[in-house]
Amino acid sequence: MAYQIDTRDGLARLRRAREEFLTERRLPDDLPEWLSAAWRRSWFTGADVTRDHVPAVPVAPESQLVRAATPVLAGLAEDLSGLRAAVVLSDSHARIVGCWAGDEPMRAHLERIDTRPGADLSESTTGANGISHVLSTREPVLIGGPEHLFELYQDTVCAGAPVTDPITRRISGAIAVVCDLSAPLAVLDALARTASRTIERELLHAAPARERRLLETYLAAAPGREAVAVLDGRTRIVSDAAADLLSPQDLDTLESYAVEAARDGRAPSGELTLGDRLTVRLAPAAPGGLLVTVTAARPPRRRAGPGLFAAAGLAGSSPPWRSLERALTRARSRPVLLLGEPGVGKASVARALLGEPVVVEADEPVEAVAQALAGEAVLVRHLERLDPARAGRLADLLAGEHAAHVVATMVPGPALAPLRTRWAPAEIRVPSLRERTADIPELANRFGARLTHEARAVLQRHDWPGNLAELKAVISGAAAEAGGGTIGARHLPGRLRSSPTRPRLSELEKAERAAVAEALRTADGNRVRAAALLGIGRATLYRKLKRYGLG
Repeated sequence: MAYQIDTRDGLARLRRAREEFLTERRLPDDLPEWLSAAWRRSWFTGADVTRDHVPAVPVAPESQLVRAATPVLAGLAEDLSGLRAAVVLSDSHARIVGCWAGDEPMRAHLERIDTRPGADLSESTTGANGISHVLSTREPVLIGGPEHLFELYQDTVCAGAPVTDPITRRISGAIAVVCDLSAPLAVLDALARTASRTIERELLHAAPARERRLLETYLAAAPGREAVAVLDGRTRIVSDAAADLLSPQDLDTLESYAVEAARDGRAPSGELTLGDRLTVRLAPAAPGGLLVTVTAARPPRRRAGPGLFAAAGLAGSSPPWRSLERALTRARSRPVLLLGEPGVGKASVARALLGEPVVVEADEPVEAVAQALAGEAVLVRHLERLDPARAGRLADLLAGEHAAHVVATMVPGPALAPLRTRWAPAEIRVPSLRERTADIPELANRFGARLTHEARAVLQRHDWPGNLAELKAVISGAAAEAGGGTIGARHLPGRLRSSPTRPRLSELEKAERAAVAEALRTADGNRVRAAALLGIGRATLYRKLKRYGLG
């Protein structure tokens, strides 16, 4: 039976699922994936879903977005008065900048749900809703009733759609058509999408002539999937294909080149080779802009993708492990910094990503690291062994021009700050074993052992401070004890069997506990900085520290 807000049975199922999630942190297996992800995000940010108001923040009374949207949305609200629906507009930070309601019942409904200019609808304050979900995913959504975790929204339906800047293609804000559960829902999604497209056309008409000419150059150069960018120091228009190849540093370099050429009265043209053997063709783009076309991409390398870990002999199918694989896929051609506790398998993950890299230790002489970077793929291990000064020098080397695709590994510590300041890799955390205990049976099988149900329960109850290395040693000893047969609880070390029974954390709670612990390590124990890294308030952090025994 489907989870649908427009049927009585669907609403009842959603209400039960919401209550179960709020009280026991459990998600039904058949809950739609987008809704599961939205609830997880809402819970992790510490949103108080029981509050009876929506926090307010200052907002600009006038903006280009508001000017373009006001005539469109005011007219739409008037047309919707018979459907008992209102219209809401937010900026790119989920702050309401305009509300329109064509009749008194809908004005009263907006007042009941405390939706007004200045209301902060970010996920950290109200959980997932039609505005915050759109801004988090860049996708339209229809969300209603108990699909919201926020108590105030239990009788509200919201059809949200993103408003994208037609020039830069960045999210400018979001529009939401709001109604109560009694209103017809079939047309709300279409209305929201149509209104967002209309606002985008208005934004294009209102854009400065300079930006429109840049867009014309871009559209003429990139009719399909070409790797093309147009920039002038103030505006960047980058195709998806170019975004896959040009790093932020590449774009900064090209932008500086465009600005200098315009200042010197030169017409930029010809070819330019950027770091890592990336060649681009340059051409002028009026007025004072630069048209960049990638002509020779970096050599193809083995990249993360579905089945990569399995092909490399790495076992695991838990959500944290799948999330790691997806994060590596998103990193694309960028250098990667793998963070994690000792023994979590960072080097194995790096080898799965790189194939057969040249391996160099971070504390070897700089000359050795520099020589390694002349190769095709390099794994730099144990950056945590460096003092901050040496870490800064190594960061300069890694940020420079070289041929290799680089993956580095480290346990977070004092060396991380200078690395972040002077090098810009994709930072990806490898989960600890305690976060993915669901993978233990598969890991044991990979180590050549079989487990009874009782043995599995004992192993999944342990905290595994030594991570995979500790698990492999335990499995090896237990297999010998069992004479090569199936491992039972009696074959496991006494220290594991005698571990006190403790409440089992859900996969979501394990992931959150690990994220909080990682933030504390990264911030060297400074709770204020850790809260900022997590994007939550200090009070929320203190509650989580107490809950997970990390305080």
